[in-house]
Parts: sequence; C-alpha cells; structure tokens
Amino acid sequence: MPRVLALTDSPEDVRRFCPAEDTLLFRIRLLPPEEHTYERFAEIYRALKASCDLSRVDVVVAEYVESLPLLHFMRRDGYRPPALMIPHTNPYPLHILLYFLLVAARPHPADLVICGSRNAERAYRHVTGIPSGNICTFGIKDVYRTRDRATSRAALGLPPQGRLLLYTGRFMNDKGLHALLSGYHRLRAEDPDVLLTMSVTHIDPPYFNRLAPLMRDVVLYHRLEKERTADLYNAADVFVSGATSIFETYGKSPLEALACGVPVVVPRWDGFPYFIGDDNGGLVDVEYLDQPHTSPYEFARMREDDFAAVVRRVLARREPIPAGVPEWARYERTMKILPGVLERMAAAGPAEPGEPRPSLGSDRLPAPVRAVLDHYGLAAPDDEDPLARADRLGLLTGSDPGERELLRDLHHEIFHVMDAERERV
Repeated sequence: MPRVLALTDSPEDVRRFCPAEDTLLFRIRLLPPEEHTYERFAEIYRALKASCDLSRVDVVVAEYVESLPLLHFMRRDGYRPPALMIPHTNPYPLHILLYFLLVAARPHPADLVICGSRNAERAYRHVTGIPSGNICTFGIKDVYRTRDRATSRAALGLPPQGRLLLYTGRFMNDKGLHALLSGYHRLRAEDPDVLLTMSVTHIDPPYFNRLAPLMRDVVLYHRLEKERTADLYNAADVFVSGATSIFETYGKSPLEALACGVPVVVPRWDGFPYFIGDDNGGLVDVEYLDQPHTSPYEFARMREDDFAAVVRRVLARREPIPAGVPEWARYERTMKILPGVLERMAAAGPAEPGEPRPSLGSDRLPAPVRAVLDHYGLAAPDDEDPLARADRLGLLTGSDPGERELLRDLHHEIFHVMDAERERV
C-alpha cells in the first residue's frame, strides 16, 4: 500500500480510504483571512518537515486550500509525489486560484483535484490546467435519512404544528443570509405559521451582529451533533439557502436535506442547478450586482420576492418528494473509489525534477487568468517566491482585494465554464 501524507482537517474521513499503518495525518485547520500569510504557511511547513521524512511519501492527500501552500513548498524543495487535492471550493477568489497555480507550476502528471459536480470539474481543468475528477468530496452519510416528523420536532423542542424552513451551514457573509432572512420575513408577513430554523457551525461575530435585527422569529442552533442535525432535517418542511458565493461547488446541505425527503429552495447559482429542479424543490432568481457589496467577489444576490414565491409554491405541493440522493453523492461510494485512486496515483512514482523557478504564466491559461498574473507581476520567475510576493502585495489576506475589473473578468470566465444549468443530473 502507498505511504500517504494526509494534510487534513477531517482525519476520520481520511482514515476510511487511507491505509492507517502507512498514513501520516498532519492536522491542518481552516485559517482566518489574516493568517493567510507567507510566514504563517512557512511556519506550518517547518512543523510538517519536522514531523516526517517527506522523501518517503508516495502520495499526498491535500484537503482544503490551506494545504496547497504546503504542497508548493514541498515541490519547491524537491519532494515531488502526486497529490490528491480535496479543496471543498471553486478555484476562486484570487488567493485560492494562486495556490492552485503554484502547484500547477511544478506539476505531477498524476495530480488530481476532486469536485462534487461536473461543472466544477470543468472549471478546475480550464483555469488551472490541473486534471480533475467528478468525485463527490466525502459525500452524504447514511445518518441522513427519513425519520418520523413529530418525533424529530419533539426531540428538538420545536412546535408540533406550523411549517418549518431550515438553513444549515456557516453563519458567514458568503452564504447570502441577509437576502435569506429578508425573504423569510417577507414570507412570514404573509403567513405567520412559517418559522425559520437555523443550525450553524462557524459564526462570523461582526456579520452576526449586523444581521441581529433580522433574527427575530428565528430558532437558532449552534453546532448540533449529526444525529440531532438529522432530526432537524426531518422536522423541516423545506430546506432554504440564499448562498450566491463562489464556494458552492455543489452544496452538501441541500443534498443532506434531499436524503431526508425534504425539498430544497436555493438560488439559481453555481452548483445548485446541477441537482435541484421543480421535481425536488425550486430555484430562485438572482440579480447580478453592478458593484460588489461586502467583498469584490460577490456578484449576485438572491431575489427576496422570488424566494418568497418559490417557497410558497413548494410548500403548496401535495406530493412528497422521494427521499434519497444521487448515487454520485453518497459517502460510501466516495470511500470505495478513493483507495483505488490513491493506489494508481502512487504507482506513477515521483515526478522528474523541473525548472528551479517555473513560470506561473502559460499560454494554456485563459486570458483573464494571465491578465491577473501579469498585472501583479506573478507570472515571470524571479528571485522572490510568488507566494511571498502575493503576500507582500496584500493579495492573500485580502488587505488588497484585487483590481475590480480584472476580478470581474476572472469571475465571469470561471462561472461561464461552470454553467451548471446546462448539465443537470
């Protein structure tokens, strides 16, 4: 079996598809924006090198974007095993794209990015040049299945009557919660029996405080365990989200809801139309913004009036939707596939040494990607590590959000390629 280095925040999942006796689990964590610095990543890399002999690694499992700078440092130092990348996001915004381009500058022919939809797979191949595969990122576990509604509501202390809307996920500005909460209050003004429940993991305190006036008549849970979360899905009548962020490659929470037989109402955006339609929920129209609101990579907002209309339509359905998720989204399927993927990657052996300072720029990259690299002087090799240069320019922490028109062109390039609605499963 191959010797695996797993850079991961999900050790339990990684142990399911990696041979335990030959796997080094190096724990990473999601870093706040201010910690995305060259020195912070270099510090983590020094700890990684001290923890194991990198020359003995056959394949790297690189989960989350925080692992990619570590992979960049490994390849810079001459360690060239293939990498299975599990980013849980699209190759955007700018700092995330840059991390992937750093890895692609010292490629291994067996490198692979896995994505939850074919549209995200296309985007990775197109804008980074890294091979990608439509393998759901860990998938939906069997704990999410139908249960008795009355029992589930009682277990959570929820009212036995009335119609419950449910949101699960992070309480952060990339989730479009302002539009969701505003749309909910528009709906509740027409139908006071509707109640929104929210189960959140990470909370952005300033964002939460900003939306606090909209949290009236909302039931909020924080960090529910999986069993109780499964009850919450079964207690709900409709799952809802307002997310129009760049992170929704396919959307895990909507799939968990479908597994419990709960219809889904989400924006007509990114990965959602890949598996949501009139047969299992509804898609809400979005309005494209002339000027970004909170950050330069928010380009659309869910329409609150259409949200209320679509939720009303879904609540009025008489026939329940069948419980279950597509086969591609099942956790057990992912766990069966990944061991073979790792073995094939490891069999390729380490890559041959490449140029000492490879260029990030290439004619194969789309014009908007090349334009960004050229604008910031990141494409051509020089004496400065491009990651260090990007940090010095403020592009990693977001202190310089990036030149607006360049980012707009980059955004449209990526999302035109994804175009989920043309290929729904």
